[in-house]
Amino acid sequence: MLAFGAVVTVMLIICTSFYLNFSRIVTANDWNVHTWQVIDESRSLAESLVNMETGLRGYALNGKEEMLEPYTLGQKSFLQHLATAKQLTSDNPEEQQRLTRLQQQQQVWNEDFARQLLENRRAVTAGTLPHDVFIRAFEANTGKTQMDGMRAIIGDMVNEEHGLMEQRQQAVTATIAQTTLTLIVGSLAGLAIAITLGYLLTRAITAPLQRAVDAAQAIATGDLTSSLVASSHDETGVLLNALSSMQSQLTRVVSDIQNAASSIDNAAKEVATGNIDLSSRTEQQAASLEETSASMEQLTATVRQNTSNAQHASSLASDASQVALRGGNVVDQVVTTMSAIAESSQHIVDIISTIEGIAFQTNILALNAAVEAARAGEQGRGFAVVASEVRALAQRSATAAKEIKGLIHQSTERVTEGTALVADAGSTMKDIVTSIQRVSEIMSEISTASDEQANGIEHVGLAVAQMDEVTQQNAALVEQAAAAAASLEDQASHLSKSVAIFKTATV
Repeated sequence: MLAFGAVVTVMLIICTSFYLNFSRIVTANDWNVHTWQVIDESRSLAESLVNMETGLRGYALNGKEEMLEPYTLGQKSFLQHLATAKQLTSDNPEEQQRLTRLQQQQQVWNEDFARQLLENRRAVTAGTLPHDVFIRAFEANTGKTQMDGMRAIIGDMVNEEHGLMEQRQQAVTATIAQTTLTLIVGSLAGLAIAITLGYLLTRAITAPLQRAVDAAQAIATGDLTSSLVASSHDETGVLLNALSSMQSQLTRVVSDIQNAASSIDNAAKEVATGNIDLSSRTEQQAASLEETSASMEQLTATVRQNTSNAQHASSLASDASQVALRGGNVVDQVVTTMSAIAESSQHIVDIISTIEGIAFQTNILALNAAVEAARAGEQGRGFAVVASEVRALAQRSATAAKEIKGLIHQSTERVTEGTALVADAGSTMKDIVTSIQRVSEIMSEISTASDEQANGIEHVGLAVAQMDEVTQQNAALVEQAAAAAASLEDQASHLSKSVAIFKTATV
């Protein structure tokens, strides 16, 4: 670990040095880009001054206003580039002072020279100033001197930036040289350390690895009795300890496999015997299920016949209920008729009573007439005979009326008894109708229950059929299991022979 740590330390030093030097180079390059931006702005300022001077001279020569366009554009461009240059050189006080002096001289040039020249040229154009006077004033003006001073300031700025770039270039060159030296020295040191470590590691790893190879070859041939003891705590020691642990585990596993193979062989024999018994019982169960299925079919047919009979009985009970209901209606009509007859008989009795009263009064009148005829003597004899006949008729009428009254009374009593009997018969018919309706409902419930029983028995039949099918499948599976048990027995024997090649020590 110390050796690898030394290599890593050397590489870390090299990478750190390279990173720092590369950062310096990148920073210097960024500043050079910044410097070139300042130089470009300085050149743009110089171009703006040239444009202002060119436009002003052109206007001075021909007096046309459109010739002032370069002057106007140059003045705007000068102010824009001046602001940009100030922003770029905000970290350089000397450049800031130069830009301030440049701005002041440009303002002086603009006020003292440019504006005066424009006013004089416009006066010449207007005819208020002679041309030769304008020429002498133009030649005597100090505008060129001021412009040269501004160009000198811009030149100083450019020279300052070039000097800064040269300094940075020297620093970059020194950094590159330092980086190259660091890479060379670090690479040589790393190579020397790597060679030394390679030699030492080869010696430290080869011998334990050879022991590990020998142990692995012995294990491959089935020899699990070799002893593996690690003499170090490094990776090779860990490998030897792992091989020793693997050998111990493999020894236990082989012993367990041998024991398990013997157990599997015995278990396979027991499973084969059990499968034979299970196959026999499964066949018996299949035969029983077939008989049960046939019985269920017969029971289904019987229940269906019961259902049909119950439905027929329910239909007959319904018909009887309708007949009894009609009989009840007829009895009700008979009761009504008997009641009417009883009322008519009572009227007849009343009439007979009236007839008896009339016969009684007639008898009394006939008796009075006979008395009066007897008083009349011979003259009333004929009237007495008539009165006697009338009396005889009245008595016969009274007798007949009594007999009729007796008969009517007997008839009335019988009609009353008949009415009571018919009323009882009507009540009985209602009870019969109610009972028959209840019987019809019960028969309907029996029919419904029979249908449900038939459906249930059909489901049971299907379940029995499915059980029969499953039993047949189980029988097939039992045969397969028997074959698998035989195969397992063969494989257990083969496994025992396979692990017999290992030689194990006592664990």
